[in-house]
Amino acid sequence: MKISQVISKFKLSHQLYRPSKSIFLATSTSQVNSVDRYYSYQAATHGAQVKATDMLQKSVIKLLIKELSRNKEFRHNAKIHRMEGDLLGQLTVKFQKRATSKVDDELNKAFINVRDGKDSVMAIWPFFLKYAIKYYPLIGCINDLIQHSDFSSPVSWYEEARSIAPRKIIYHAGPTNSGKTYHALNKFFKAEKAIYCCPLRLLAHEVYRKSLTENVKCDLVTGEERLFVDPNGFSSQHVSCTVEMANINEHYDIGIIDEIQMIKDDLRGFAWTRALLGGHAFRLCAYELHVCGDPSGIELVSNLAKLCGDGFEVQRYDRLVPLSVQKRSFNGDLSKVTKGDCVVAFSRKELFKLKYNIECNTKHKCAIIYGGLPSVTRARQADLFNDPNSDYNILVASDAIGMGLNLNIKRVVFNSLMKFDGLEISKLTPSHARQVAGRAGRFSSNFNKGEITTLYVDDLPNLQKLLATPIPPIRQAGLSLTWSDIELFSYYLPKASFTDILDLFSELVKLAANRQIRAYGTSSVGDTAAFKVASIVDSVDGLLLKEKYIFCLAPIDHRNPLISSALLSFASHVGKRSQVTDAVVTDLIPYPFKVPYNEDQLHTLEAVYDVLDLYLWLRFPDYFVNYHKVKDIQMELEAIISKCLASNWSLKMASSAIRDSNESDVVKALFQADKNIVDSAMTAEA
Repeated sequence: MKISQVISKFKLSHQLYRPSKSIFLATSTSQVNSVDRYYSYQAATHGAQVKATDMLQKSVIKLLIKELSRNKEFRHNAKIHRMEGDLLGQLTVKFQKRATSKVDDELNKAFINVRDGKDSVMAIWPFFLKYAIKYYPLIGCINDLIQHSDFSSPVSWYEEARSIAPRKIIYHAGPTNSGKTYHALNKFFKAEKAIYCCPLRLLAHEVYRKSLTENVKCDLVTGEERLFVDPNGFSSQHVSCTVEMANINEHYDIGIIDEIQMIKDDLRGFAWTRALLGGHAFRLCAYELHVCGDPSGIELVSNLAKLCGDGFEVQRYDRLVPLSVQKRSFNGDLSKVTKGDCVVAFSRKELFKLKYNIECNTKHKCAIIYGGLPSVTRARQADLFNDPNSDYNILVASDAIGMGLNLNIKRVVFNSLMKFDGLEISKLTPSHARQVAGRAGRFSSNFNKGEITTLYVDDLPNLQKLLATPIPPIRQAGLSLTWSDIELFSYYLPKASFTDILDLFSELVKLAANRQIRAYGTSSVGDTAAFKVASIVDSVDGLLLKEKYIFCLAPIDHRNPLISSALLSFASHVGKRSQVTDAVVTDLIPYPFKVPYNEDQLHTLEAVYDVLDLYLWLRFPDYFVNYHKVKDIQMELEAIISKCLASNWSLKMASSAIRDSNESDVVKALFQADKNIVDSAMTAEA
């Protein structure tokens, strides 16, 4: 989109700009023009004396504006202010209508001075510019905003990180189950002061627990939870955190950024970029930043290291146990599952159907893991599956097993190679397929080799091709606008809505010439989850701009009505400066909780858990005053969900999922089973 089109698009309310004091200065020169000739002709023809104080006729004003529009200096000045093409033509017409319908004294005087040859036609320019800015406020500040929207050199944003001695960045590159993070963590445990950054609460919890096992005092910091070793809440020398929560203003000897390949992620990639460029985790002589991930990020991180003036080296790792694709699929027969198998599917309904079919037709019990489950529940299900004394020796799971959980999987069986992301169905990428398939086989477990296959025969050759396809190198790192950006845009456009600021930013932001940085939302911020949340909170009375920004950072599924309703309620309370108590929360959710009897009820409880997570995440200390009470409610809910999944009631949900399925009769037939088994299971549970 051209800049002139952006200006036309954002016709905001008047006076949204802060004009420079100097932009209205007129340029005066003595120059005879065509209007003089017009008035000389009128006087000679009609014998009338034209006074300097008379209001000019519309025809004269039109002539003056026409002459102005043809003036080269006028067009040059208009171009500087991004008024070109159709936009300039529209403004000229509008200015002419305004000038001929209602002329103020100053403008009339300017017209008369031009007519009399006292000033050049450019004396009208300041009035034209003033009108243009009033009609399209962005004209008054567009050049400044374009400059501030230039994201081509984010390295320069982190001056403190650049001011210290050059860092040493070590890239630990390897596939899943190669020990790359293990080697980096050894540095973490031995350091005097260190930080570990990761994408998931589960990973942060795992490193937190390992640290305490290693007698290393370590704090846990995630969006929803803070655990400090010191009873008074003073920070320890080590911290394990989700990457968005990393404090880049603190100095550390050792920094670790896990799953660095997520730097390309459309929604969260900016957090990895921020940690990589701004993380000055280097106070003593080590100066080491360890990044862990698959090899696809080596080239990008190397280039960014050069831009930062940092040293860079790569340590490569091979899998600790072999991984192979089996020659045969299951041919649709789930009775072929054996202890240690993980059947992977990409929808909740499909997972419950798989669980139902396996448990009703084999001697095995299934643990179940998918992204919608609370993180604590996923960990409990993983423990059930890993326990050699447990009956739950089969796992049905989504791609949520790709990271964050240590699982003793012998074989990964793909139920499908297609995934629905909430908007559309798409094929698995080579990177995605490898991430999931790589969970098969684990060092120091009972399975010293990993195997991969598919449930259906047609998928097997496609899986082989996916796993054989090289993963392309990551070309771009994500960026996002910060509160400072929002604040600056608001300074120039103080009455602009939050959504207007986000949308304008998406139109103005630039890409780096070397294409190593991708600004978040450059296609359209309106398509992102942040903009959807912004549209919810933007209309809340009394909510400050920074509060709206914080709400937009909340990791929620805005598509769920219950979560969106809770978000609006929380924002409304903050806008009214009233406390959000635990009573407010329980009024929003189905409380007291009941054990779910079908998949829809379970899905509702999962959304309730996310609502409670949102409360814990927001942390406005003056308004969200019952953190511990809400945390207790959340623990109560998690216990109910875990109990449900670990009991025979999950069979009923699975059978319900099958009945409600809209799949073809051929696929339905695969999941038919003896209803007596379900009935007897329910009777036994009762």
